[in-house]
Amino acid sequence: MPQFKGFSLTVLWNFIAPALNFIADLWWLWLFIISAILAKNLWQHLRISRFKNDNRWVLLEILIPREIRKSPKAMEQILNQIYSLRNSPENFVEKYFEGEVTLWWSLEVASFGGEVHFFIRTPEKYKNIIESNIYANYKDAEVVEVQDYVLRLPERTTDLYKMGMDLFGLELTLGRESAYPIRTYPQFEAMEEEKALDPISGLIEVLSKLKKEEQVWLQILIKPADPLWKEKGYKLVKKLQEKTFSKVSISEGKSLAIGRTTPGEEDIIKNIEYKLAKAAFETVIRYVYFAPRSIFNKQLPYRGVRGCFAQYSAQNMNYFVPNIAVRTMVWWVKFPFFFSKKREEGRKQRVYQNYRLRRMPEEIAIGKVLNSQFFYFDNKSKPAIFSSEEIATFYHLPSFLILTAPFIKRVEAKRMGPPAGLPIFGEEEEIPGIKMPEERKSAKK
Repeated sequence: MPQFKGFSLTVLWNFIAPALNFIADLWWLWLFIISAILAKNLWQHLRISRFKNDNRWVLLEILIPREIRKSPKAMEQILNQIYSLRNSPENFVEKYFEGEVTLWWSLEVASFGGEVHFFIRTPEKYKNIIESNIYANYKDAEVVEVQDYVLRLPERTTDLYKMGMDLFGLELTLGRESAYPIRTYPQFEAMEEEKALDPISGLIEVLSKLKKEEQVWLQILIKPADPLWKEKGYKLVKKLQEKTFSKVSISEGKSLAIGRTTPGEEDIIKNIEYKLAKAAFETVIRYVYFAPRSIFNKQLPYRGVRGCFAQYSAQNMNYFVPNIAVRTMVWWVKFPFFFSKKREEGRKQRVYQNYRLRRMPEEIAIGKVLNSQFFYFDNKSKPAIFSSEEIATFYHLPSFLILTAPFIKRVEAKRMGPPAGLPIFGEEEEIPGIKMPEERKSAKK
């Protein structure tokens, strides 16, 4: 055995060997622990899946009035109300037996051959709440329950190919920590009306230019964020504040902190704290493009739609980046090099199915494995946290400032209220579930 400064490897082995033998002799214990962890995770995943499947979902289309004179603030108010509907398991039974998890909503914009539609997908039990809040903030809009548009196309990509079509899918996420904000709608507004901008105008412009055979589906999945996310945000604020101070020694054992904060640094800290004060959502932004192979243009979704989100970027704060691991493009020159076509097909199937199911990332790791394709594991989505103000910036009903109004599905007539003096409940005998005594009926006659 070689010697190292008087210490023999034999001596070292004499210490290690008994420990290894002890670990090996307890193989049954390690097997039990691993099996117990897997069983617990599998049980929890099954209960969560059942909880999700027991919730019925409805798709609401928002028919936009001819003219909207409201800023995205109206949509922010709706999002604040959605945040107040946040649910979460409160005890052991709800978490491990009922499988309760926080529910989510899907804010969607879809273009069918250039005609743009706005949708909100919600759990059915919250349908009336969502409708009433839309009417409260957009009084001339109309909300109707519609059949899910994803049913217009076949469920599997292989059937799409048989129709002569192809698809491209992508998810967007943030380039920095979620606590850093993006540009929001107040920064697009101006005192003078002719100088004001509607931040959703770029997206509407791109979607309205699609050819008749093309479609783009965009979904913004929002789930009320756990308030604990703010702790990371405040830690970031504290870290940035500490960076702006330097300690200068003034005497033995004493020092003085001198601020070196620049206007830019102060602005960043101020904006982070402003975001942390808002209602926040765990968010996944996902979109899919469909077209016949003869006119399929990958650059339209990859550069065009993605470019619409670039206007919300602020390089000194936060910005949007594509989630390359989800993008339905695979290069053979990049790791793992092999089976590039099969890996690309796996990505297409996964992003398409995730869109159709409005799927948020699985809460349990084993769920990600069970929902994966053979050549693509479903653990690539990167949810970011956005405030209600940020989400309202890139999803709201377009205002009168947008010039592509003819391409948006709109309300053809203004919704009118009931005539004045109309009885709210009617006569007692007309109220369902209330029976009038016979003597009162006779007296009434």
